[in-house]
Amino acid sequence: MSNRILVINPGSTSTKVALYEGENEINTQELNHSSEQINSCDDINDQLSFRRDAIHKYLQGIDVAPNTLNAIAARGGIVGQLETGAYIVNDDLVWASKNSKVPHASNLAAVIAYEIAKEAGVNAYIYDAVCGCGTPDEIYTITGVPEIEKRFLTHVLNSRAVAIEQAKRDEVSFEKSTYIVAHLGGGITVNLINNGKILDIVGDDEGAMSPERAGGVPCRSLVRLCYSGKYDEKSMQRKLRGNGGMEAYLGTNNLLDVQESIEDGNDKASLIYEAMTMQVAKDIGSLSTVVSGKIDKIILTGGISQSSKFTKKIIERVEFIAPVSVMAGTFEMEALAFGINRVLCGKEECYTYWLSN
Repeated sequence: MSNRILVINPGSTSTKVALYEGENEINTQELNHSSEQINSCDDINDQLSFRRDAIHKYLQGIDVAPNTLNAIAARGGIVGQLETGAYIVNDDLVWASKNSKVPHASNLAAVIAYEIAKEAGVNAYIYDAVCGCGTPDEIYTITGVPEIEKRFLTHVLNSRAVAIEQAKRDEVSFEKSTYIVAHLGGGITVNLINNGKILDIVGDDEGAMSPERAGGVPCRSLVRLCYSGKYDEKSMQRKLRGNGGMEAYLGTNNLLDVQESIEDGNDKASLIYEAMTMQVAKDIGSLSTVVSGKIDKIILTGGISQSSKFTKKIIERVEFIAPVSVMAGTFEMEALAFGINRVLCGKEECYTYWLSN
């Protein structure tokens, strides 16, 4: 009998949920939360009750009682420095999720999953958390400013999911392969996955600009701008994340709008578009040097990778490094369900989180 797994993946204004039987998706929905609900919350933890209630209504709507579940798979948030893979949700992990220094919707998943799991009498798990890059070798954390250490926060879940799938397609061992995965979305990260682990990354605040993020910018000029008197810290952060990148230059974060503008002869749109693709290619190239160019495959994924025009420009610049595969879209729900199913089947170990982590 297949394992029945409820999957929970909160976003900024919605909560994605799905029901899986083993690796078969039975049902999936995106539960949208009104702007009134979101804006009425002073703290992100204030959203727990209405998101949890929405999930209960979802289960009732598909006639699934919590006590018929075998496990709950939740997106992992920002709770310290975790290994890749699965963690069982316990009191310590719930506390860390509620008290995270980074207010992110992903932190809500473990808390909601734990509450529903207790009701169902099963275990809740997180898998490939946002902070689940393991403990990087010290050389990868050095920045040039001793007071600033490079943070390893990236699109772990989707990046490892497509790498695992690529290994299956190529009929090779994931644990013995080396991939560079570029996650192309509202934020862009590039990840070097070596022997099943994330070895190094180019984070969304240090590499290519994206539709709404500035990426890496010249630091001395950035310091001058910060002290220009035009911005406080909150507005400066927003300028870099949310109002940066393509949005700042072209007034939109919609790639399709930009492509249409290019077709209409907009030279500025063409320039920014070309710059963004080139910057992604540069990030891929930089990570290839970490392993002396020994890359099995480069994988392009994320929402933007659905644009063949965008990916073509990247491929032209990086295919000399290694073959390029495009896995358009995101596979977070499948990754969560498949990962926890492997745990339940005894094919993968899971970790236990302690506050000392």
